[in-house]
Amino acid sequence: MDKEKVYPKILKCTSGYVEEKSFENANRSAGYFCQNCTYFINGNKCAIVQSSGPDVTGDESGIIAPYGSCDLWLLKK
Repeated sequence: MDKEKVYPKILKCTSGYVEEKSFENANRSAGYFCQNCTYFINGNKCAIVQSSGPDVTGDESGIIAPYGSCDLWLLKK
């Protein structure tokens, strides 16, 4: 039986992740926001960045916010 290999996720602070609360209610249809990234998983998760732990500012939200962003951002196609 083949099992899918599980890789460890990157820490928020290592990825350069930050949540900018001023964009929480903004129009985020374009821009470098997590919700526009190929790695973003609906439900406030990311395929490659951990949800837990502090971001680059030291804040801990426990989620990957749609209005967040990190250095690994890749345009969703």
